[in-house]
Amino acid sequence: MNSHKPSTADALRLITTHQSALLAFILTLHRSYADAQDILQETNVVLWEKIEEFEPGSNFKSWAFRIAYLQTLAFFKRNQRGSWLGFSSDLVEILAREAEPLLDDFEQRQEALRHCIGQLTESDRALLRAYYFGGRALAEIGANMQKSVGSLKQVLLRIRRSLKQCIEGQIAVRGEHHG
Repeated sequence: MNSHKPSTADALRLITTHQSALLAFILTLHRSYADAQDILQETNVVLWEKIEEFEPGSNFKSWAFRIAYLQTLAFFKRNQRGSWLGFSSDLVEILAREAEPLLDDFEQRQEALRHCIGQLTESDRALLRAYYFGGRALAEIGANMQKSVGSLKQVLLRIRRSLKQCIEGQIAVRGEHHG
């Protein structure tokens, strides 16, 4: 056991800072957003209970991802649902190992995404909100906006390309300032 347990404030800061990355990591292992949120909550409880085992100065996110991976496996074992499709724990381990490096710059990309969404027109932001965050079908959105599903697909493709370019530009600029 580590005798240098982080203070309550430091522990809360560490755990809350990594919520988005942990949720994204869990979603690489399990596609259900509702289940992933449940797994995240279970992960948070374990992180809190085991915070004294974290070595200050080491990589908290890596440690937290490992706990999230174990909590995801435990969730699968408890629920044994078809949504997991009977993947072996070895395959889930491989997926977890592959996903972790992709999420290393997650917070940086998320910040860039927020900036880039802010650069979109209000109508493009409204379409993103309705489709990605509102969970509405393109047919329903199209009926409300008096546009065809095909035209909305084209608009979403354009928005995604624009956001991708903007995010890459933001990251490149930040890399130049920090490098």
